[in-house]
Parts: sequence; structure tokens; C-alpha cells
Amino acid sequence: MYLLHGDEELAMQAFSRSQANDPENAVAWVGQAVIALHNSDPLEARELYQHAFEISDRSFVRLHVRLC
Repeated sequence: MYLLHGDEELAMQAFSRSQANDPENAVAWVGQAVIALHNSDPLEARELYQHAFEISDRSFVRLHVRLC
């Protein structure tokens, strides 16, 4: 929700809390990748997407990468 309203700092905090509670939450990893892309850090984004892909059922991450 924070990301949709342009508050990247709060979004990153929310994604980090989500990962702390559930390290297998691919949505949180993809959210961080989106922020990394927005901040012009494609290498970090790639690592985050890769991790999300590895822990997810893969279809979610594939869909998101195609939409970006």
C-alpha cells in the first residue's frame, strides 16, 4: 500500500517486516526489487527477483517481471 502511494521508505520497512515474519514471502522480495529498479539499481533488483523466483512457485515472479 505504501508503495502505491509513493512512500518507498515505509514500503521498504513493511517489506522488511514481512520478510522477518516470513522469509518465504515472495511478494515482499518482489516489492523490494521494484524499489531497487525505481532507484536505478538493476543489479540489486535482479538479485531480489532471483531470490523471489527461487522461493516462490515461480509463476508469480514470472508474471511480475513480464509486467515490468
